[in-house]
Amino acid sequence: MSRVLDDVLVLDFTQALAGPYCTMLLAYNGARVIKIERPGDGDMLRSAAPFTKEGISVFWASANANKESCALDLKNPQDIALIKKIIQKADILVENFRPGVMEKLGLGYEEVKKINPAIVYTSISGFGTTGPMAHAPGFDLVGQGYSGMMSINGDLDKDTGRIGFPVGDVSAGMWGYMATMTAYCGCLRSGKGAYVDVSMLDGLFAMMPAEVVAYTKLNEIEHCSGNIDPAAAPFGALRTKDGAVIVAVLGEKLWLSFCQALDKMNWHDDPRFKTGPDRIKNRTDLQAVVQPLFRQKTTAEWQKILTDAGIPNGIVNNIKQACELPQIKARNMLINAGDYTVPGNPMKINGSHDLDTLNTPEALGASTEKIRKEFK
Repeated sequence: MSRVLDDVLVLDFTQALAGPYCTMLLAYNGARVIKIERPGDGDMLRSAAPFTKEGISVFWASANANKESCALDLKNPQDIALIKKIIQKADILVENFRPGVMEKLGLGYEEVKKINPAIVYTSISGFGTTGPMAHAPGFDLVGQGYSGMMSINGDLDKDTGRIGFPVGDVSAGMWGYMATMTAYCGCLRSGKGAYVDVSMLDGLFAMMPAEVVAYTKLNEIEHCSGNIDPAAAPFGALRTKDGAVIVAVLGEKLWLSFCQALDKMNWHDDPRFKTGPDRIKNRTDLQAVVQPLFRQKTTAEWQKILTDAGIPNGIVNNIKQACELPQIKARNMLINAGDYTVPGNPMKINGSHDLDTLNTPEALGASTEKIRKEFK
């Protein structure tokens, strides 16, 4: 069965997480990805803990299934000549070096488009290729801080909070994939290639549209919201007898249903909680009466009460529980990649085959000789 990017050739100069995540999404959807790595040590993520008993980085393996590893020396003229032959046939090139590195290697966009004018060339970096911070090193945590995202995440009693997974790297990879595919669609229509410049900082900043408009229009600066959604109340995680349940009460109809389900119509009549803005303004008072009640029952008991009342709710899973969630299984969101089980393709496209398995992440240089022969 076909996939939407079958016959698309991607030349991958990425390392760490942002770039490899982008090219993994391309591979998920059928593209052939040739990953160029340094001889000897390869992608820097290969040395990142934790490791399997065989000494392979789990972090690296998580973003490099279904790719062909080709170990080439980017300072060796013969290897550069081979790369230029691959460029002639490539549809897409993705790199995430610091701005200027590919130019020094003679593989910047201006040089590459002379070889292949129709290529889509994507650069992913911490801060983009323009602006005063263009050449600053961009790590996930740095991006979270600069973007303003850390200031609205975490515990209400603390000033800052790192999001607990590398959201900057992963989202930069996602933005890279979206921008690459957008440019590729344009290329198919016009026959002309394109240069794509993706910044981790841009991507994180763009993920907070409501917070930005709250400031630019209302001069309001959002603060750490912890486990609540500041758009409504009660809207967040509430402690139960044996864990926590997420309650989402948005709008007056759900507020009435919530009070009826809990047999607390006195809350509904309380002037402090009369309207949505009232409940947000008096969130602390509302929390003070709601939280003690929720500690009296188990999470399962509260989920039944809330579900029966038509109130959106959920639970706080750990990663084991999330992996075992029937919905994850039903959506084919865990698939085998050799010795690894990795997240499946989140993009379900009608008529495109959703892979049940992926090729295992390759050992460094495993495909080098095959590629040398193919592109000689």
